[in-house]
Amino acid sequence: MPHTNDSHDYAFPTGPFAGWNRSRLLLVVGGAAVLLLILLLMVWNIFFKYVPPGQHLVITAKNGTPIDPEVQVLANPGQKGVQADVLGEGWHFIMPVVNSTELESNTVIPAGKVGIVTALGGRPLPDDRELAEEGERGMQRNVLPPGAYRINLHGYKVDVVDATEIRPGFVGVVRRLLRTREPDLFGADGSRRGYLSKVLQPGLYYLNTKEFEVLKSEVGIYQTSFRTRDNEHTQDTAITFPCKGGFSISLDCTIEWEVLPEHMPSIVREYGSRHEVDKKVIDVQAHAIARDKGFDYTAQDLLEGTTRQKFQEDFTQGLRTACAAKNVTIHSAFIRRIDIPDEYLKPIRDRQIAAETEITAKAKEVTAETENDVEREQRRIQQAVAKVEAETKQKVANIEQQVDNVQVRTDAELEKLQSDFTKRITTLDSERNQLLGQAKADAEKLVKTATSSLYQMKMDVFKNDGDAFLRYTLADNLNPNLVLRLFHSGSGTFWTNMGNKNMNFLMPIAPAGESKPKAAGVSTDNAAEKDLEPKARAQKGTE
Repeated sequence: MPHTNDSHDYAFPTGPFAGWNRSRLLLVVGGAAVLLLILLLMVWNIFFKYVPPGQHLVITAKNGTPIDPEVQVLANPGQKGVQADVLGEGWHFIMPVVNSTELESNTVIPAGKVGIVTALGGRPLPDDRELAEEGERGMQRNVLPPGAYRINLHGYKVDVVDATEIRPGFVGVVRRLLRTREPDLFGADGSRRGYLSKVLQPGLYYLNTKEFEVLKSEVGIYQTSFRTRDNEHTQDTAITFPCKGGFSISLDCTIEWEVLPEHMPSIVREYGSRHEVDKKVIDVQAHAIARDKGFDYTAQDLLEGTTRQKFQEDFTQGLRTACAAKNVTIHSAFIRRIDIPDEYLKPIRDRQIAAETEITAKAKEVTAETENDVEREQRRIQQAVAKVEAETKQKVANIEQQVDNVQVRTDAELEKLQSDFTKRITTLDSERNQLLGQAKADAEKLVKTATSSLYQMKMDVFKNDGDAFLRYTLADNLNPNLVLRLFHSGSGTFWTNMGNKNMNFLMPIAPAGESKPKAAGVSTDNAAEKDLEPKARAQKGTE
């Protein structure tokens, strides 16, 4: 059966791959590609080095000129040994065989810290200097503030120490520990050790703590008190001095003082701390000034207000002048109490007591007289009050009587007025009734007179014919809507000759649907017929 490509791999008939099918060829090519890739990776790793973040690469040259062992620790380009320059993060081409590499972590200085760098190689320092500059061996003058640095630790050593922090309320007094020839950042002569003239204000400073020592001194206004021993103070710290006359005087006072920041270096250099200033300056000067100024005043002067105030001013001014020479500022020196010996005060006290006793006796006499005057005036006041009360009661009684009289008169006048008005009303009612009766009689008379006149006129018209007048009156009072119907009343009369014909008077007839109005003596048609029938008969008989 013939071979087809659909069911088997194609075999190369000729060429270098004669007899090879496609699968075998692909396998060989794939293997070659993998080997080539592995070879490429090996070559890449040999010639290229990767430095991750936070690290650097230290290169050591195996060939080159030798370094000077007395000066150098790190080699420059072209020299044999650890190279001074390091490589940062990323890929770098490094020639293998002739160079070796080493990864080192970067030097990190945290916040609030400072790095002190010491060069292991370089030129030696001169004798008059203890801090190294760039290219010199020893502790470097410049320090590293917080951050990350690529420092070759084969040639440098870094000591991480705390930064210098000055809190509010304090200043920093700087003392140099090492010699240096160059002026520092404080502007002082750096050729000597010792305290610097400039102080550090509150803040954070990146100083070389091996070069400078910072003494933190509190600043502000302080008080120093001198007190006599009492229940609250067991220790007697009062200032004692002799006054003019030989008497020993003791005084209590409070002194407010301050050391300005610019004077703090000299104070720290001379005394060390605030407590030493209190002991060696304030205490000593206060006793000295009180002793010097006390010789100018007698015990009597210290008792009187004016001269005592003068002693206060002299004491304060003398203390300010003496302490200013020690770079201490005095704000106030307040004397609270001055104690004078009893041997001096007793005669004065006795004389004062006698004088006060005499004054008291006189005051008592005046008080007794005043009390008598007061008692007399009180009796007068009571009498006046009783008199006023009696007069008030009498006036009240008179007013009440007047009120009663006015009330009686008013009631009588009201009764009189009521009686008068009642009489007038009765009279007016009688007159009204009389007038009304007279008017009514006159009206009736006039009506009757008019009626009689009307009848008389009607009788004159009918010529005193009573029947005619009666018929007129009857006709005048009939309802205009009255209907009269005549019908026969029996055979053999006029009415029977009419046959079945009815005879109606020509009178108006009420419209349909309307009620027939009532006439005098007539309410319906039947009633009218009944009433008119005898009258018609009578009228017919009369005619």
